[in-house]
Amino acid sequence: MNVRRAPAAAGAPDAQERSLQGELRRFWRALALALSLLLVSIAASAAYSQLVVQPRSVLTTAVVKQLRLLHEGMLDQETSLRAYAATGNPAFLAPYSAGATETNRAEDELIGLVSGDPTETRMVVATILAHRAWASSWAGEGLAVRPGQPMETGKLSAYLARGKTLFDRYRAAQHVAADRAAARRDAALASQRKALLTAGAVNVLVVAGIFVVGVRRRRQLGTVIDAPVRALLDMMSRMEAGELGVQAPGLGPSEFRRLGEGLSSMARRIEAQQARGMVREEAASQLAARLRVILRVARETAGSLDPRLVAEYVAAAAVELGRTRAVVWERRADGEFVAIRRSTDPSGALPPAGLVAPPAVAMAAAEARSVTQGTMTCFPLVVRGAVVGVMEVEAEAWDDEDTAQVDSVLEALALSAASALEAARLHASVTEQARLDGLTGLRNRRSLEEEAAHEWSRSRRYDRPLSVCMIDLDHFKRINDTAGHAIGDEWLRRTADAVAAGLRGSDLAYRYGGEELVVMLPETSADAAMIVAERMRAAIEAVVGPAEYPHVTASVGVATLSYAMRDVNELLAAADTALYAAKTAGRNRVVAAEQSVLLTPSGSRAG
Repeated sequence: MNVRRAPAAAGAPDAQERSLQGELRRFWRALALALSLLLVSIAASAAYSQLVVQPRSVLTTAVVKQLRLLHEGMLDQETSLRAYAATGNPAFLAPYSAGATETNRAEDELIGLVSGDPTETRMVVATILAHRAWASSWAGEGLAVRPGQPMETGKLSAYLARGKTLFDRYRAAQHVAADRAAARRDAALASQRKALLTAGAVNVLVVAGIFVVGVRRRRQLGTVIDAPVRALLDMMSRMEAGELGVQAPGLGPSEFRRLGEGLSSMARRIEAQQARGMVREEAASQLAARLRVILRVARETAGSLDPRLVAEYVAAAAVELGRTRAVVWERRADGEFVAIRRSTDPSGALPPAGLVAPPAVAMAAAEARSVTQGTMTCFPLVVRGAVVGVMEVEAEAWDDEDTAQVDSVLEALALSAASALEAARLHASVTEQARLDGLTGLRNRRSLEEEAAHEWSRSRRYDRPLSVCMIDLDHFKRINDTAGHAIGDEWLRRTADAVAAGLRGSDLAYRYGGEELVVMLPETSADAAMIVAERMRAAIEAVVGPAEYPHVTASVGVATLSYAMRDVNELLAAADTALYAAKTAGRNRVVAAEQSVLLTPSGSRAG
């Protein structure tokens, strides 16, 4: 709705603003005037009714009532005297006494009520005089009758005739006075009704005037106020729905214009704040997601015993954080860097040997800070002031939008990775030392007990072959006795080296005790195990030892898993029994265990 505005005079207040205020003032003045008229009308009608009409109505009604009571008392007297004169029975005089009392009271009331109206006073007085004329002559004659002596018939007839004549005179006067009082009463009631109707009509007209004024002012105010208010509400609804770029329309009065401009300005500020908030929220969301990656890697690597597994987690996390490639370099004791994980390699695969670390890796380690060269950044892995490795990452050439944030997150990843990598490396070193035999470098008997049970369970679960070779140096006691224990230890080391050199990647060699060795051959049948055992026996025989005792031989017992065996101990016992058979058969030979000897206790063996 368009709002017409008169041009404002120079130096005068805004015309539309003045018009708005004037409309409001005129509306309130008209409303106050109408309400005043309504109150005056109600007060005037109430005053006229209470002060004029109501007293007149009450007075005339009281006159009619007293005339009625006078007449009723007169009838009681007349009837009572008739009966007494005819019967002489004093009992009939009781109504006469009550009627006399009632007529006397009514006459006194009437004299007081009609004193202000001469015409009605004259009529009432005539009625009272007629009544008293009847009472003084006819009633007195009737009361003169002696009790028990009724009037004679002729005398009674004349008496009653005289009474009728006097009563008719009274009745005519009473009828005129009663008609006059009733007419005045009816006129007063009609006047009261007319006053009430007039007051009601005036009040209705005043209310109708108020309604008309209200409707007119409502239309005028609607022109000035409603359209701008609807426009503002529409603008607010659109803003609430997210349309923050809405512009304020021409809203007419200056108050509404200023309000619309304020809403538009607020909407622009909110839109700008929302844009900044969305940017911050997106950045915070990215940072939170990246920090969750750090926490996940920290949980995955916490307690990990394999440095390569830790490096795999770290390289994968660096790629997940937005880098295209990652390499984890481990720093050896000699200061050289060896790649232990590349993100581009398959899971579990080791980087190829001979990879050379780029100069930035050595620079980051030397300066203990991140170093960036082109799209490559190297982060040192520092633990307690010592660099244990370097994380090398590669970024896209164009990806510089949030480099600072990603680099800070990668710094945190490097810090977490350094601790996890060093802990895994130390644990692996300690664990490896605890599982190796100090003399031969082979796994010790504790390792055999743990790993043999695992291989046994795997082979039984997947129905795969498993063989065991038990090796014992021949006449080892003679070496110690003739050449000394140092020569015996040297032969144990050389024998272990010869056995380890001939093993496959999946085979495991252990020092079982004394001069006795055990070789675990997973995925190896009985025939293949015999070939491996023979190769190891020949390798031991070919070893050239110290001059004090240059040659030794060895006996080998071979056993293969069968369904008759209940656990891995029976497999080892079968190999031990076969070894005893090789010793008994002349030494320096390989013997396979047979099913018939699986449950045979092993006896004592010669060296």
